[in-house]
Amino acid sequence: MSFRKTKAGYWVVDFWDQYGKKRSRSFGKKPEGKKLAHEFDLEIQLKKSKGEPLPVNRGGGMYLDELCQIWINEKKVQGRKKKWLKDWASVFNNKFAPELCKVPCDLLGQGDIMNILAKQYARSAQATRNRYAGYLKSIFQYGVDHELIKKNPLALWKKGKELSRHSVLTLSDLKNIQKHSPDHLAWALEVAWNIPVRPGPADLFSLRYDTHVNYAQRSFKVYHTKVNRWATIQCSEDFIKKVFIPQQDNTSGFIIEYQGEPVGDVGTALARAAGPRGANLPYSICMYDIRHLWITTMLNQGIEMSTIAYLAGTSVRMIMKNYYEPHSADRSKAALKLPKL
Repeated sequence: MSFRKTKAGYWVVDFWDQYGKKRSRSFGKKPEGKKLAHEFDLEIQLKKSKGEPLPVNRGGGMYLDELCQIWINEKKVQGRKKKWLKDWASVFNNKFAPELCKVPCDLLGQGDIMNILAKQYARSAQATRNRYAGYLKSIFQYGVDHELIKKNPLALWKKGKELSRHSVLTLSDLKNIQKHSPDHLAWALEVAWNIPVRPGPADLFSLRYDTHVNYAQRSFKVYHTKVNRWATIQCSEDFIKKVFIPQQDNTSGFIIEYQGEPVGDVGTALARAAGPRGANLPYSICMYDIRHLWITTMLNQGIEMSTIAYLAGTSVRMIMKNYYEPHSADRSKAALKLPKL
């Protein structure tokens, strides 16, 4: 048991509860936070010496860190990805817990959460603020539904409008990036271009030889996590051969690996390959741009929208909303058909 200062300046006490589980509790910044953390640390040590149960209960009802832990345990039982839960727990402990765990959940208001989002994520995209507020709203609602707390302080919160990302990536630029990429990134780009799953750890980077590849049918059986749907993606003979060759030296079992270990993200390597020392593109790029380019390319090639939606794990409505643009020939034809005034 000890109290410590985080990189963000918060004073935190680490301790183990009566079940042997490590827990942390934050007491704010500055000398006041240090004093409270020190007092709590001494109280924990005293109770331990007397054999009294831990943790020390805080009065006034359930606190957000306790509710969040119960919610995370529930999600684990439901099969939620452990990595996602670990990432969320890290964000919660570093960004939200220090300010929102000073009082019980029933004393928190929407303004308290909005203040944290404004302070911590002022320069972030609206989608990021929406996502974290949405997680907190779900946690509070879980507490209300299970009668752990009386009210959801975010019950009236609504998502802010998110601006759609306008991708300008072209096939020639993608090829140029690939030329300036290290081997593992070049291969990740190749896979992302041929298998139009979402480019995250749960989809693209979870692809395995033993689970997803069918050489006999020259296809990939993939699971689109966002829509909870399996899809069979037919591959070209050239690509399926490229998949087979690396398998001979593969040690992780994952389609995309680096030095024998699975890869979870290539964002930094991609930025470097597309930057001034690489392809020197005049715009920024992320892996999602490849998926966008794949969908728009299929549309331009005249592939039926329902087929594109099935392969990409989305809906025809979302394709119409975010990707579809009438062909230039049809737009020109419409202009010619317009009568003169």
